[in-house]
Amino acid sequence: MITLPEKLRRTLERIVKELRVRDDVYGIGLFGSWSRGDAAASSDVDLFIVDKASFSYEYVERIQTGGFFIDLDHVPKQWIHGAVPPEIDQKLYELQILYDRDWSLTNTKLLMAKSYRSPERVDIRTETHVVESDIYLSRATSAFSRQDFRSSYLFATVALENILRVLIEIALEPFSNSRFIEILESSTKKLGTHSLFNEYVKIAGLSEVENVTVKDKLGLFKTIWDEINVIAKQNLSLLESSHFKVRSKLNYCLNPAFLQGALIRATSLIDSEKIVEASHYLKYILLDIVENYAWFKSSIEKIKIDYTTLIHSLENLEEKNRKNYEDIVKFLGLSDMDKTVASHEVEKAREMILRIRKDRKVLIKNHVLA
Repeated sequence: MITLPEKLRRTLERIVKELRVRDDVYGIGLFGSWSRGDAAASSDVDLFIVDKASFSYEYVERIQTGGFFIDLDHVPKQWIHGAVPPEIDQKLYELQILYDRDWSLTNTKLLMAKSYRSPERVDIRTETHVVESDIYLSRATSAFSRQDFRSSYLFATVALENILRVLIEIALEPFSNSRFIEILESSTKKLGTHSLFNEYVKIAGLSEVENVTVKDKLGLFKTIWDEINVIAKQNLSLLESSHFKVRSKLNYCLNPAFLQGALIRATSLIDSEKIVEASHYLKYILLDIVENYAWFKSSIEKIKIDYTTLIHSLENLEEKNRKNYEDIVKFLGLSDMDKTVASHEVEKAREMILRIRKDRKVLIKNHVLA
């Protein structure tokens, strides 16, 4: 078990003391970089909260206390008692249990410790990434047929990133949003598939990232965040009545502590000369915000949107706020996207996805020990 810094240990003790008196909280654990022992000074703190409240989705809240950014990751209690969803495998595997009311979290953690690195469980986890990749690739194809070439390219890169997580899982590397590039490169080298990493960097537009460009993105990121935050504040009652996933995601991402933590983390990556990593990290975060913002804005404008044409839909939604739309397009690197470029990049992404799908079972057999 990793020994935590004294300041963090005291902060966690206080948080656990406050949370454990709640009727709905049945378990608390530390996961992520601080649990693994690879945290940086800019890393946030991830707490796994087993929650008995009546909800069926995982959701995250952010608080700032003791000089740390703390993410409270609420997971339905039934996920611990029943069949464990593969999306929480890594969290359970890394978990340092801080509180367990009825021992269910401890028992599930022990089961995951035994099965996490097995070929069977890796197969289950990688299958979920294949399914997610297929969904986004389908959206990319649909967007292209509807002449939304920006959305087509964007969804193709997301599909590609999902299928590349298959390689990270097979290499048994820990996934991290702010270390995706580093971990993917390490995983592909371990599996002898490093050419896939190089191809991905080109398709995703990360091969030509420059220091100055990424620093400029920090300011643009904040500008977009500020604009979306203002709109959310002006429509709070509508936000609170939105779909649970949209509401919880925007409440999390539009928390000032989230913005502060994201900018600190991105700046730390830039200062460490991890320019590509910083660029990917900021893009990953903004896309998550934009996807949920589009659904929320459609409620405000009372305009039905088609998710497969996200960027085109956003253009219509931001008709009165053209600058915000243009800032988002610029940030996501879509300004110069046209039919020819989109067709070429989407096809390259499709070829990579099909290759990994075809090789997945063999890679598991050859690299994951029974």
